Order: sequence, then structure tokens, then C-alpha cells
Amino acid sequence: MMPNLPSSLVGGIQLKRLVQIGIVVGNRDRTTQLLTSLFGIGPFRFVEWPDRPESKYYYRGVEESVRIKQAFVQLGEVEVEIIQPVEGSSGYKDFLNQNGGGIHHLLFEVSDIDPVIEELAKSGVTVLQSGSGIRPGTRWALLDTKDLLGFLVELRHRPGESDGTSVP
Repeated sequence: MMPNLPSSLVGGIQLKRLVQIGIVVGNRDRTTQLLTSLFGIGPFRFVEWPDRPESKYYYRGVEESVRIKQAFVQLGEVEVEIIQPVEGSSGYKDFLNQNGGGIHHLLFEVSDIDPVIEELAKSGVTVLQSGSGIRPGTRWALLDTKDLLGFLVELRHRPGESDGTSVP
């Protein structure tokens, strides 16, 4: 049965392109090794973020210093991101501490992130964390939708003609 939603939540935006499933883990390397050896998933692309001095990260609207180990693999049309929080305050660390890891978010790509965030804010959906992406020119915002949906929704903005997948 569908819960009664406040009228402010009726309508909204349309997210149509799911591009990623994010999974938070305690040990990125162990997880990727097991996914490869047990299920043949890979090869993974490994990243430590922040990867550039100009990278920015905000947690609950405050700029923070964090370090995150990530691994990416493309499975059909959807990318899987493995995330291991290492240092600093983040929604990833909170999730790991509260849940012991697991599926963390679904990421949807949008052509213009700011109007989407503004529209969702009218329904009370706020940004949990945000920052500049590992892909040149991209930005992302993780929405605080856990209590509403049971999982988090992330938005990624990719500029112009970028395919959003190339990593320097």
C-alpha cells in the first residue's frame, strides 16, 4: 500500500537515466577481489578521491576534507561504484557505521543539476553531500532521501558534450 504523501511531494521531476549503483564497503580491495574471483566482474578502475587539488566536497553544506577509495566497473548500461570511506566526515562513513555497508545510492544523470535540486527542495528534499566529480567538469549531489525512500538518490551533472565517463 502506498503511503499518503504530502501534496508538496506530488509532481516533481522526471529522472530517466540511471547510470550508477553505489555500494559502500569497509574494504574496497577485498570487495573487488571477491567480485572478480567469485563472479567474474571486472576489470575495475581504481580511484582515490580527491584526485585533484581543485576537487571540492561538501557534507551537509559545509566544505570538508575527506579521503575516499573508489572502484568502478561498467555492467551493461549501469556502472557499479564501490566506495570505501577512509578519512573525514561523510555520508559514506555514516552509512558504513550505521549499516555495516551495502547498497547506498542510485545515481541519475541530469543535464542541469541546479534547477533539479531547487525543484526537489520545494518538496523538502535536501542535499546530504555534494562535490566536484572525478570526471572533468562533472558535479554531483547526493540527496537526503533515506527516510523518504529507504535509499539515497544521487544526481550527476555532466557538461556539454562530455559523455561523463572519461577519467583523466
